[in-house]
Amino acid sequence: MKTPQKILVVISGKRKQHDALLRALKFAELNEVHIHLLNVIYEPILELTDILSSDHRKEMKKEYLADRYLYMNSIAEDLEKKNIKCTTHVEWCREVYEGIEDAVDKIQPDLVIKRISADAMSINPFALPLDRHLLRYCKAPLLLVKHQTWTNSPILAAVDVLAKDDNHVALNKDILEAARLFAKLGGSEIHTVSAYLVHNMSASIDFPTINFEKLSANSAQFHSEKLDGMEKEHEISMAKKHVVAGLPEKVIPNVVKQIDAQLVILGTVARKGISAAFLGNTAESILAELNCEVLALNLDESE
Repeated sequence: MKTPQKILVVISGKRKQHDALLRALKFAELNEVHIHLLNVIYEPILELTDILSSDHRKEMKKEYLADRYLYMNSIAEDLEKKNIKCTTHVEWCREVYEGIEDAVDKIQPDLVIKRISADAMSINPFALPLDRHLLRYCKAPLLLVKHQTWTNSPILAAVDVLAKDDNHVALNKDILEAARLFAKLGGSEIHTVSAYLVHNMSASIDFPTINFEKLSANSAQFHSEKLDGMEKEHEISMAKKHVVAGLPEKVIPNVVKQIDAQLVILGTVARKGISAAFLGNTAESILAELNCEVLALNLDESE
């Protein structure tokens, strides 16, 4: 992941302070950035065609948009006083994710920053919440924030040491580069995590020739050595490497809690078709378990 210069910030409602914008301003401390502020609005009342005339609905929509643009432009003016390039856009759209995805296609930002939604914790596969939808489909790196300020708490980079194909190897590289960038922003230590599985054979069957304890130990050593290789290859200083047996969606949240991480960086896989509704991915599965911010880097494996 390169240092972002074009940042799309999703503004939610009219607030005194926006966590997503505060996070974007941290990047302005490193280099010149262009911040594009996006606000997606929609008022269902304007669908009451039996009550409101077409002209009345058009006028009300115009007033809604004008009011929101006035608010957004006031934020932009404050940023421009700090010599930060800023543009604004208000999108009238029933589904917020559609407005965000359209903006990503048009602007092609280096990073999208959004505050974590209240519905992000839902795991209903038939009603995909906004943040989980963006984790799956957003074409740009996505930073979901929770807090107003950053601390110097650790940053956790979740990598796949078994990656062999070029795309997944490149994704690992992006994750580690992003960890280095965000560690610089917050003055934080970098931790890495790699989960591994040792299949439990049926307890009713005896395999005297297989030492499962040794098999697990060998697997842990293999993952640890792979992480050492990544550290050397990418010239990154890791405060600690966490090699833990188990599923990533269980291991990663546990490590986050153990080290009190403020941010976890991981890769996501974009899917389309029927599998997208049910398979999900690690990033979606652990979102409900995390009490920290998430940076998701997308690998497109669309069907």
